[in-house]
Amino acid sequence: MTDRDARYRRKLLVLLSSATFFEGYDNYVLAFVLALVLGGLGASEADAGWIRGITALGAAAAFFLAGQADRIGRRRLLLITIVGYTAATALTALSPGLWWLTVAQFGAQVFIGAEWAVAITIVVEEFPREHRGKTLGIVASMNTLGGIFVGILAFLGLQDTALGWRAFFLVGLIPLALIAWGRRSMLETERYVAVRDDERGVHLDHTSMLEPWKPAFRTTVLAVGLVTFFRYFVISSGAFWWAYYAQQEIGMSVATSGLYLAAAGLAGATGFLVAGRLMDRFGRKPIFEVYMAGALVFGVWTFQTTNTGAELPALCLAIFFGLGSVSMTSAFATEPFPTYVRSRAAAWCRNAFEIVGGVLGALVVGILGDHVTGRVGSIGDAMALITIAMLPAAMIVCWRFVPETNAEDMVAMDEAVRS
Repeated sequence: MTDRDARYRRKLLVLLSSATFFEGYDNYVLAFVLALVLGGLGASEADAGWIRGITALGAAAAFFLAGQADRIGRRRLLLITIVGYTAATALTALSPGLWWLTVAQFGAQVFIGAEWAVAITIVVEEFPREHRGKTLGIVASMNTLGGIFVGILAFLGLQDTALGWRAFFLVGLIPLALIAWGRRSMLETERYVAVRDDERGVHLDHTSMLEPWKPAFRTTVLAVGLVTFFRYFVISSGAFWWAYYAQQEIGMSVATSGLYLAAAGLAGATGFLVAGRLMDRFGRKPIFEVYMAGALVFGVWTFQTTNTGAELPALCLAIFFGLGSVSMTSAFATEPFPTYVRSRAAAWCRNAFEIVGGVLGALVVGILGDHVTGRVGSIGDAMALITIAMLPAAMIVCWRFVPETNAEDMVAMDEAVRS
């Protein structure tokens, strides 16, 4: 039995999936209890946009931490991010006021943003080429299952306990249990070790964050970065504002919207898994185009209907296509780049482009959709507007400028840059 047999990869998949599960949980939980937080801490809808904008900047700041995986290794960085995320989540639960909560969530996003980037890098480097898409789909699907867990807890009435919204953040302390298991069972990736120990690669720069902008990589970094920016501008805004829209503009209760979110999350998890298999068979780019078209149609429907019966299928399909598309963008951000620069390239594509899109998207929707001061005056209408503006741009840039990476050979790529 080798160190990297099927049994080891199954255990590794569990650890990586657990990490992305809580990344999804953290991204959903603040959005879901937003109305309770605003009421408890005394803030407005416009304040909520700024809260989201500032905390999401933490994921952009994670750019610097995520890039360190090329220097200190994938395994070590993953464990660091899990500990940091757990500590920041504990501080969120203890927040006495709005600014404490904002700063604590900023810190949580720094660690969780880097955690996602390194988890995807590990998948690309440790799993066989013919299974990479499927594995990316599984790991990415756990992000949505984290959101489902939030909905289930709300449906069970966790918000009605003495701790109120703070109880949701205390659940985030669970990742500490992963550390003991992860330390003993997880190995550094084979590709990282091979490149680090190969004397032919001594001329390669493993530290500069500007290395991905060398002429050999520049066009791909820019193209993938823009695709992820346009996509996440919409997807992150929808994830952040949906529960508030459902509760305030449709009139759902917290419990009912939690049940809807849980049901839609199951559809979303299916979207990841289906995407993973399809992109292994047909390629990353064609499936991304299909998913973006679905996200455009059903995303607008989700934020334009006020019928509670129609809202559930619309939400399910919007999440299926919208969130499921991250399987492809994760591949775009990692597979085209050699091992020595892969984490830094992924950090640029995700943390420096994608997360900035999420920051701006949530902020723009909050400002435009504020019922008192907004120029649009409706969260639903503001969401529909940005969806129509941004998703076609992502489709065009992807089709014209992003390389197809379905059959990318990691070993051959590394050999090419070392020669």
